Amino acid sequence: MKGNRTVVTAVVVIAVLIVGWWLFRRAGSGGAVDLLTEYQTTERKPDPNAFAVADATLNGETKKAIAAPPESPGSRITWKKVRVPDDGWLRVSVGLSPDVWTEEGDGVLFMVLVSDGKASDQLFTQVVNPFGNAADRRWIPVTVDLSAYGGEEVDLIFNTFASQPGKPGDVRHDKPLWGAPEIVIR
Repeated sequence: MKGNRTVVTAVVVIAVLIVGWWLFRRAGSGGAVDLLTEYQTTERKPDPNAFAVADATLNGETKKAIAAPPESPGSRITWKKVRVPDDGWLRVSVGLSPDVWTEEGDGVLFMVLVSDGKASDQLFTQVVNPFGNAADRRWIPVTVDLSAYGGEEVDLIFNTFASQPGKPGDVRHDKPLWGAPEIVIR
């Protein structure tokens, strides 16, 4: 009987050590990253002063957002050397400012890329056209798996383009918004 209690105690101690090691390892891999708090350190093109951070309300839902300029062919925000946590996911919402929803235009192409400085991977593309598609008159949630880059420092790139590929750049009524961008741990 006493031998069984010793074995059970040893198994419990080993299990606690394994769980503790696993939790410590996850915590050491970095936490969530609020990209808005690092906005001032971003590289913004073509005109850094044309971007702005403000609250934006789309269809009754308010988020802190980055307003990108309506440029042809497009604009770019780059967060340099972001450490991606293990099990990291990008969470952001995309949309166009409500004051352009009923104005003629062909929408905006949103794109997210990640780069190691040598090559880049396209992670997400979405055309948002609230004039042509009433379902786009809201924040469109985007979640992208970044776990393949866990533990690495990468450049995270948000692009907006005035039109879809193959179409001429139509900047009419383009007011793209990136809502509440962050890297979370799942």
